[in-house]
Amino acid sequence: MSAGPLDDRPTSAAPLVLLSGFEPFGGMDHNPSWDVVTAVAARAAAGQSSLPGAPEVRPLRLPVAFGQAPRLLDEAVEAAVVEGRPPAAVLALGLAAGTDVVRLERVGVNLRDARIPDNAGAQPADEPVVEGGDGALFSTLRLKAAHTRISAANIPVQLSLSAGSFVCNDVLYSLLHGLRVRGLEIPGGFVHVPDLRDPLSPVSLEGAVEAVEILLEETLHGGADLATPGGSLH
Repeated sequence: MSAGPLDDRPTSAAPLVLLSGFEPFGGMDHNPSWDVVTAVAARAAAGQSSLPGAPEVRPLRLPVAFGQAPRLLDEAVEAAVVEGRPPAAVLALGLAAGTDVVRLERVGVNLRDARIPDNAGAQPADEPVVEGGDGALFSTLRLKAAHTRISAANIPVQLSLSAGSFVCNDVLYSLLHGLRVRGLEIPGGFVHVPDLRDPLSPVSLEGAVEAVEILLEETLHGGADLATPGGSLH
């Protein structure tokens, strides 16, 4: 069934936010992205978050597998549309081990180039995410507005121009492509978090949860993003 316009959303229903994280990969026994997802969803369910409109935050755990992960997220978006509740926002989270900031990803690229195999054993090299698709697609979340507030809260944060070329980027690009070809004006994007269980991480689980909630708050409020300079020189 094809997705309909956002105007079909019932006005009586609470807004719906789809929030995804990943299973462990690369020999790790945990994935902090899923820790953040479950914490944000639990806070929303308990009425403890400050998200406008008291949305339902629907968690989704994705496999670290090319093709499979974006397909499951796409199916979740479609199911919500069929349910009559097109998401107010779709945010995917992933782990960027070795980093020390929350990374707000600005762009997904149409490239699969895996340094390590995914959890299904696939290791594509220089393949497109979507054959014939645009070279890159940009996040539609209010990243700069969120970045300003997250930074003010003393949470290490960065506007990032690369989500890599592994499964995280696969999910980001596929999400943005799918929303666009369906004509759905749903804000979507991706955030990388450090290994929050590492005792040396400058970002705590609580800090990452706060950062994600700030990004969702800004996005759910709507409107154009801040037009302040925030690019990098190299």
